[in-house]
Amino acid sequence: MVKKRTKFDIGPSTNGLALPDEKTLPYPLRVQAIYVQIGDYVRPAGHPIYTLMDSAGAQHTYSFDLPGQVTRILVRPGQIFTRRQRIFEFCCDGLALDFAAEVPPSKVKPLMAPPIQPRVMTAQRPRPQPDAALAKVAAPSPQRRKQALAASAAIVLIGAVALLSLGGTSDTGEKVAEQPVDKTSNATIVVSD
Repeated sequence: MVKKRTKFDIGPSTNGLALPDEKTLPYPLRVQAIYVQIGDYVRPAGHPIYTLMDSAGAQHTYSFDLPGQVTRILVRPGQIFTRRQRIFEFCCDGLALDFAAEVPPSKVKPLMAPPIQPRVMTAQRPRPQPDAALAKVAAPSPQRRKQALAASAAIVLIGAVALLSLGGTSDTGEKVAEQPVDKTSNATIVVSD
C-alpha cells in the first residue's frame, strides 16, 4: 500500500534548473541570493528562485518555468561558476502541482552574498623591506664571532684528542701507539677574550 504524500513531504526530483547558457550570460557567474528553501512550493509568476551576477556586474533574477516543489538546492550564496551546471531540483508531479496552486509564496528572507571587494593589481610584487630588528639579529657582533670561533676550535681539539687517545692512525697509515688515558682528571677549557 502506497502512502499518500502530504504537502509537507518532499516529493521525488523530476525536473531540474541549470545555470543559463554561456551564450546568454558572460561567465563566470556568481550566485547573489537564493529566495527558496527545500520543500517550498513555487509558481512561475511571482516566485523568484535565485539572483545571479554576471562577469559584467549585472544582476539577473530567475524563476522556475513550471509550478512545483523545491527538492534540492545545489548552490549557496556567493558561489562562483565558470561553466553551466544544474543548481536546483524540483518535483513537478501531480501532487506538487496541486499543492503549488494553493500555497502562497515563501516568506524566506533572501540570503545575500557578501559584496565582492575590489583588489588592486600591480605589475610587480613589492619587495619586502629588511626589518631593522631582524638586521641586528642576523649580524652578530665581533665579540660573539670570537666566542663562537673559540668554541668551535675547542670542540675540534677535544675531538682530535679523543680520536688519538683511542688509537687512531697517522697520515702514513701506521698504527699509532696507544696512550694510557687518565680517567681521573677533570680538564676544563677556559676561553677568554
